Amino acid sequence: MSLISIILAAGKGTRMKSDLLKVAHEVAGKPIVGYVIETVQKCGVDSINIVVGHQSEHLKEILRPYSGLNYVLQEQQLGTGHAVLQAKSLINENETGNVLILAGDCPLIKVETLNNLIAVHKETNSAGTVLSTKMSEPASYGRIIRGKMGYLKSIVEAKDCDEEQIKIDEINTGVYIFNTQKLFHRLSALSTNNSQGEYYLTDIIQLLKEGGEVVSAYCTDDSDQAIGINTRMDIAKSNQVIYQRNNLEFMKDGVTILDPNTTFIDSTVKIGHDTIVHPFVRITGNTTIGKHCEVYSHCFINDSKISDNEKTLSFTNRQESLNN
Repeated sequence: MSLISIILAAGKGTRMKSDLLKVAHEVAGKPIVGYVIETVQKCGVDSINIVVGHQSEHLKEILRPYSGLNYVLQEQQLGTGHAVLQAKSLINENETGNVLILAGDCPLIKVETLNNLIAVHKETNSAGTVLSTKMSEPASYGRIIRGKMGYLKSIVEAKDCDEEQIKIDEINTGVYIFNTQKLFHRLSALSTNNSQGEYYLTDIIQLLKEGGEVVSAYCTDDSDQAIGINTRMDIAKSNQVIYQRNNLEFMKDGVTILDPNTTFIDSTVKIGHDTIVHPFVRITGNTTIGKHCEVYSHCFINDSKISDNEKTLSFTNRQESLNN
């Protein structure tokens, strides 16, 4: 059975108040959508299909380093359901298998979480499975509606919730896996009968249930993964999470980071073991630092190659432009 993926990256991101489309903004040195692509690749999908719209050619240029991507244009942004429908031209809707669907603005999603979602989907023999989590302040996220026995009943967007539904703390992360055939056979039945006047992908859950299909929700306890980037504040939150993740991985690999809370290392950086990084250091770009090095406080290092056993003194500003 095949496993294909669709990444939704057509939105303008007006709340960013930027000339640059939302998913092209960087978090810890990589474009937001780049994290989603890399995570999906590690799940072993057979194809990655990206729905583009605003600044589509610019986005394709940014994503040139990533191989094996297919693109389809969503000329009008009429909702998530409409976006997935555009990918129909790239996918054999009669193929046996599943389709993994993610928003392009969720850089914090983890491989383990997607693998767990896929496993639950298969174990329950579901036609559709949504990734959910619980938040103390769910704000504008769609709510997961469960029946008396705890089974998934529907997903209601925040703007369409009634007084009771809006109090629910289990939310939709915007990550799904569907049986390919059952998804595409029902997409055309979506309507715009909602407060936004859009085709909601979430309505597929209700359509599947009405057709007698099994639908499920897998709830992760790591709510950080649900952070979708819509504002500059969301970028700041995501930067914090990814910098901490990067620091943890470096320390696991034998790098000493004296104060992870004041050390900011991009996801593109490589550091050898037994290197020591002092507080208040920023390392960016395609920097490579060798083994047994020491980087003292208040340094900025960008696109540089530092050989084994080198010491970088405090207040160094080192930029070698390795990309040029």
